[in-house]
Amino acid sequence: MKRFVLNITGRVSEMDNTKVSIEVEAGSWLTETGIETTVYIGNVDMPQVVTIESFEPLIDKALESYGFGDKMANMHKEEVEQLLATLKNAYEYAERRVQEIGFHESTLSHKKIKPGKRC
Repeated sequence: MKRFVLNITGRVSEMDNTKVSIEVEAGSWLTETGIETTVYIGNVDMPQVVTIESFEPLIDKALESYGFGDKMANMHKEEVEQLLATLKNAYEYAERRVQEIGFHESTLSHKKIKPGKRC
């Protein structure tokens, strides 16, 4: 996971030279249900914000951005093909890494998701 850390430093007031610093740390994880983003504010063990974006709405948003209404714009054909290739490559990479890590076909069940079921 790549984390981004932002340090915010400021003064309580113009008259006070005391500096206040707050650390904000955010990062994203790929999970079995989608992309999870966590935000930590200050020196804490638990995140203050956790959001999960499931795959299907993310894909819908991406594809909708290449269209007009319910039609795919022809001028975005290359971008859509690249998106599909990238998603396919990501799946193939993940499958290959699972095998490299030591899971074998006999111990890993491929669950088929029924059409219409949220990813």
